[in-house]
Amino acid sequence: MSSAPDSLRLRVFGSPGAAPLLLLHPIAVQGDIWSPQWPVLAQKRLVIVPDLPGHGESALLPEGAGVEDYAQAIWRSIDTLGLADIAVAGLSFGGMVAQAMALAQPERVQRLVLAHCGASTSPAVAGLWQERIRAAQADGMQAQVQGTLERWFTPDFRQQAPASCAWVGKMVAAAPLPGYVAAAHAICRLDHRDLLARLHIPALVIGGGQDKAVPLEVSEALAGALPKAEFVAMPEAAHMGNIEQATRFTETLHAFLP
Repeated sequence: MSSAPDSLRLRVFGSPGAAPLLLLHPIAVQGDIWSPQWPVLAQKRLVIVPDLPGHGESALLPEGAGVEDYAQAIWRSIDTLGLADIAVAGLSFGGMVAQAMALAQPERVQRLVLAHCGASTSPAVAGLWQERIRAAQADGMQAQVQGTLERWFTPDFRQQAPASCAWVGKMVAAAPLPGYVAAAHAICRLDHRDLLARLHIPALVIGGGQDKAVPLEVSEALAGALPKAEFVAMPEAAHMGNIEQATRFTETLHAFLP
């Protein structure tokens, strides 16, 4: 399964000759979620920000798509830019797709950043996703907003940053239902545990100490499965470290990436 290159919304920031960096967003939002990062990172890089298939303005993949199909869709879009090697950073579902991109074409990934994600989905977590799918199909995406914000942000952040949370919540409410359902099914089938040892790519894994969606030990296990990985814990962050601890997250990426 694959998506035609022109079916994905792809935005590019920075200088054409600079080192390219791809930023992949979580489920239920779109590339805009990286807006705290791209103005800073684009000062010395070519930053590429797609909407993942079925999200934002990007077309849906065929039914039954797995993370490897999302990865191939992104690679096809990268090919239209004439880029050979890139750095790839993904957060949450975007981190799962980033893993699949590296597994598909490891020779083209200079560096890999995996934030707030794991290498596989347990049966218990898959059951939670099935419940979310049923709820979204029954009640719409607006009904997913409160629970999503509660998983993604700490109580202190939700209290202190209501406008930022409202911005994220608006993206969740506007997410296309078919795209959310398709990505959730792909998450349920994720299992890279036996594959990651082949990735001898410099990697950075970021985990949140308050992350309810992906506990810190899951991120640590992901780092342990990668031969050349560094692990950075953000003790005060929940699932969206790039929003809740935006400056630290951005500077951590800047220091690691070429």
